[in-house]
This record gives sequence, structure tokens and C-alpha cells, in this order.
Amino acid sequence: KDYEAMDTDAIISSALDIYADESTMKSEYGEVLQINTDNDQIKEILHNLFYDIVNIEFNLWPWIRNMCKYGDFFLKLEINEKYGITNVVPLSPYEVIRSEGEDPENPYYTKFYLESIEGAHPYFGQKPSGKGKIEFENFQIAHFRLANDSNFLPYGKSMIESTRKIWKQLTLMEDAMLIHRIMRAPSKRVFKIDIGNIPPAEVDNYMQRIINKMKKTPVIDEATGEYNLKYNIQNLTEDFFMPVRGGDSGTNIESLPGMQYETTDDIEYLKNRLLAALHVPKAFLGYEESLGSKATLAAEDVRFARTIER
Repeated sequence: KDYEAMDTDAIISSALDIYADESTMKSEYGEVLQINTDNDQIKEILHNLFYDIVNIEFNLWPWIRNMCKYGDFFLKLEINEKYGITNVVPLSPYEVIRSEGEDPENPYYTKFYLESIEGAHPYFGQKPSGKGKIEFENFQIAHFRLANDSNFLPYGKSMIESTRKIWKQLTLMEDAMLIHRIMRAPSKRVFKIDIGNIPPAEVDNYMQRIINKMKKTPVIDEATGEYNLKYNIQNLTEDFFMPVRGGDSGTNIESLPGMQYETTDDIEYLKNRLLAALHVPKAFLGYEESLGSKATLAAEDVRFARTIER
């Protein structure tokens, strides 16, 4: 669920797009995937599978993006005994379980289960066996994974896993800044009104009359359509009225500045940490204009090229 929320963040979403873009760069022959073999028949069959049946030029981009987002991507292969693979259906990483080592005689035996489905699944038309699970053999599921952390095996580790903590801190910081800016932004005024020698008992009424003259906001009563001068919401921008007496004070209006709040440096610090965890050069996420003339990002930054190669 965190990854879902993180994908709504502009920086992380851009980084995932960049991973997918760079990983599906076309070769000089315009191919996303190059098939190298001396056997022409194998080349023809594989080319037909990848480009015509699986439509890799269109599909590979979202598959890679999903794999980078969740660390895993599962593809159900629809296999016909005569023709081989005829169709592929992406599965949600929430629902697929990879099970290894169930067969004591064959330690490499792998199975996949699709769970949390009521009744038959519309794609597969088969009833779940046992506890609502549909069982698949190893060859029926293509499992893409980023196996760069053994703690997550047999699943992969998401590219954005390392940014989760920083992303939460950054989100909190940004929210705090916004709330603060909105709440404390307005500047207020202090009206010091000279009340001369008005008797103390009359001061309140006198002040109220002045406030009404200056401040009452007429509000239309929805029921009658008439102006209602009694209602006046006390809002954040309300001014202060102070009666002053004696001496040469006179009437005076002062301005109180809104509260100063400088946290953009903190946010910049957290943002830099977020970009460091994503391994994407800062310039490419739209923050700096100093870009070279090279066509691809991988050519621009060696460390990033290695990330993409992995």
C-alpha cells in the first residue's frame, strides 16, 4: 500500500518512469529486445513470440515499471499444447504466492498460487482448489523480480523500498509547512483608538460601534434572502481593537506581521536524500537544467547506467 501511495508522489513516479524508459531503450535497429542465435528457426519463433504474441514493444514498459515499483511482476502464460504461448495476462503482486521446496526429491521445484479469489477467476475459468487458491505450475507463470536482497527471497525488493522512510518524512514536512503557511500567513492590524474622556462603562459600547462600522461583514440569510449584520465569523485575519486613554496617544493603527516560517531548507535536505535513494541523477527529475547533450540518461551517468543494467 505504501508503494501505491508513493507512486502518487511526483518525484518517485518520475523515477519509476525513468527506470522503465531507460530499460526499454531501442537498439540501433529499432528493437527493444535483441535475439542472438545462429539458428534462424529459433530466431523466427522467438521474434514471433516476443513481438507478435506478447507485443513486447508496447507491454514491456509497464511490466518493468511494475517490477520496479513492487519488486515483483507476475505474468500468467496461456499455453496451447499445439501452438505454445498464445496470450499473457499480468497478475497482481498482491495475490500471487511463489512456493519453493515443496517436493523433497526436487529442491528446485517451484509452484505458484493465486489466492483471495472467490469462485472461479474470470481469466482462468478454473475453480480454486482447497482454501480458495488456484495452483499454477512453474512454466505457467513468468516471474520478474529484483533479487538484490536475500532477505526478500523468493520475492524481489522494490526499487523504492529504500525511499519509504524518507518519503514519509518529506510528506510530513511538506504538510506541516503548508498548514503553517495557511494558518499563520495573514498579517493582522492593531487599531489603537483614543477614547478621550468617555466614562469607563461606555467604552465597550463605543468600541463595538467603531468595530461594527469598520468590520461587520454583511451575510445574506439563505432562508429570507435578507442581509444579516449580526453574523460575523471570527477568522484568522481578524484585527485587534484596543481602547487607549490619556496623554497624547491619539488613534493609531499598527500592523503585526504574519509568523515567519523557513523550512524550505529542511525540505530541500529531505528531497536530496530521496533522490539519492532513487539513484536517478537530480537533473533528470526536472530540478536542474545543467544537462549534457547525450541522448540517453544511461550515457550521462555511469552509476545510473549500472542500475539500469541490473
